[in-house]
Amino acid sequence: MHYDQTILKKLVPSGAIFFMKKIYYSGLNFESDWLGLRSFTLSELLMFFAIVWVALLIVSLGLWSFQKAGLLDRPGPDIIPKRNPVPTAQGIFLTGGFFLTIALFFPDYFFDQHFLWFVLGGVIILAISLLDTFFSVNAKIRLWVQILVSLIVIVAWNIWLPEIELWSMVIKIPYLISLIFSVLWFVAFINAVNWFDGINGLASWVSSVGFLTIPLLIQFVVFVHYPEIEAQNYQFLSMISDLSLVLFIFSFLYTIVEFKPRGVLRDVGTMFYGLALAYLSLVWGAKIGTILVALSLVIFDAVWVFINRIFVMKKNPLKGDYTHLHYRLLALGWTRSEVRFFVWIYSFVMMVLMLLQWDNRPWKIIILLMSFLIFFWVNIYLFWIKKLPYEYLKKNNSKEK
Repeated sequence: MHYDQTILKKLVPSGAIFFMKKIYYSGLNFESDWLGLRSFTLSELLMFFAIVWVALLIVSLGLWSFQKAGLLDRPGPDIIPKRNPVPTAQGIFLTGGFFLTIALFFPDYFFDQHFLWFVLGGVIILAISLLDTFFSVNAKIRLWVQILVSLIVIVAWNIWLPEIELWSMVIKIPYLISLIFSVLWFVAFINAVNWFDGINGLASWVSSVGFLTIPLLIQFVVFVHYPEIEAQNYQFLSMISDLSLVLFIFSFLYTIVEFKPRGVLRDVGTMFYGLALAYLSLVWGAKIGTILVALSLVIFDAVWVFINRIFVMKKNPLKGDYTHLHYRLLALGWTRSEVRFFVWIYSFVMMVLMLLQWDNRPWKIIILLMSFLIFFWVNIYLFWIKKLPYEYLKKNNSKEK
C-alpha cells in the first residue's frame, strides 16, 4: 500500500500525519493491542479529516454570509454579561451542511428510500422552525407538525420494537403501542433538546455526545461482540454509524461556535438535533438505554419540567419559563460557563461509563435508574425546598421591567 504524502500534508496537520504514519509503518492493531477494539484504515482516517474540513467550510460560510446580510439575533435582557448581536438561525447550515456532506462522501445513501424519508422529515422540521424563528408559529401547530414528521419517518421505515428484553424476560409489544411509543420518542427528543438550549452551546454539546455514542456503540460493541451479523445488517449499521459521525462533527463544531458565541443555531438547529437523535437511536432498535443515560440530563429535565408545568404551575407545558436545569444552576449562583462545563463533563462521563459496560445490560439498567433517582431527588430539593426557579423568574421579570 502506498499513499501520496504531499496530498496528506495538505489535508491534515503534521501531528496527525505523524500519528497516522506510526499506525501505518508499525502495523498497530487495535483489535489485539487495546481491549479487543477494531482497527481503522488510513482511508477511513483521511475521510474523517476531509469531512471535518468540509464541515468547517460550511460552518464558516454560514457565519460569514449571515453577518454580511445582517441576519443577526437580538440578545434579550436576561443575557448576562451583555453581548453584541451574532449571526442567527445557523441551524439552516447545520441541516443543509449535513445533507450536503452526506451527498459528497456517501452519495449511495440517497438511493436508500428510508434515508430519503428522513431527509423529508428534516426539511419539514427546518421549514416550520424557520417560520417560527422569523414569524412565530403557534406551539400547538409546531407540535402537530412534529407528530406528522414522526409518523412519516416511523411508518416509512416501519420502525417499531416488537419486544423488549429485561434480563431473562422478553416482553412482546403490540404494534399500536409500539407506534405510539415511537411517536412519543420522536416528539420527546425534538422538544427536550430544543428546551435545553437556554444557554448557548448546551444543546450542541449534549447532541454531539449522543451522536458520538451511536458510532462508538456500533463499532466497538456491536461489531466486536456480535461478529455473526449478516452482510445486509452490517451495511445498514455502517450507514447509521456514518450518519451519526457526520452529525457529531457538525454538532461539535457548533458547540465551539456557540460558546462565545460567534453565532447561534436557534430552534432551526436544535429541533433538527432532536429529530436526528430520535431517528438514529431508534431506527436500529438496540442500545436505547445507553443513549438515554448519555442524554439523561436532557431527557429527565424535559420530563420534570413538563410534569411541573402541568400539575404544579398549572400552565401550558409548551410555554417556556425559567424552570429548566440550567436556570436552576444559575439561580444557585453558577456562571454560564460553569453550567456549560458541568453539563459537558457529566454527559461525557455518563457516555463513557455506559460504553465501558459493553453488552452488560443489567449494569446499564442500574446506572440508568441511579441517574434517574439522583436527578429527581435533587430537583425535589431545588423546586420544593429552595424554590429557586420561581425566585429566579421573578428576579428576571423585574429586570425586564
